[in-house]
Amino acid sequence: MRGHFSIGEMPRGTLRERLLAIGEAMVAFLSRDEMVQFERRIAAETEHEPEIGKAFLAAGPHRMKKAFSALIAALNDAGELEVDDPELAAEQFASMCKGMGDLERRFGQPIDEKRNRERIEGAVEVFCRAYATAGDC
Repeated sequence: MRGHFSIGEMPRGTLRERLLAIGEAMVAFLSRDEMVQFERRIAAETEHEPEIGKAFLAAGPHRMKKAFSALIAALNDAGELEVDDPELAAEQFASMCKGMGDLERRFGQPIDEKRNRERIEGAVEVFCRAYATAGDC
């Protein structure tokens, strides 16, 4: 999983541009057929072996949240964001970017690239309005 989620080098530019790049990378990763199938299998196995679910969460989603929370905290420290709870802000951003598309994919619906883009742009707009301190967002 780690090898497929990447935004490469941290993008430069405005806070909005950086958040868009992060949202796009996250949704692209979660939309991969292999990832959707893998999540389905993990969920099914977790019914019988709860430790598998815990291991999956620790290795993937919780690692991603920790890394993104650290980035948000750094942006807060740099004065670009004003965030009291970086972990909650990371969850909010990820949830808004995924929207219902994440659930729809798990239940076999085709990916709607246009709607994904609208979700990501909307997530960035809401996030900026809630947390940005500078005018570049």
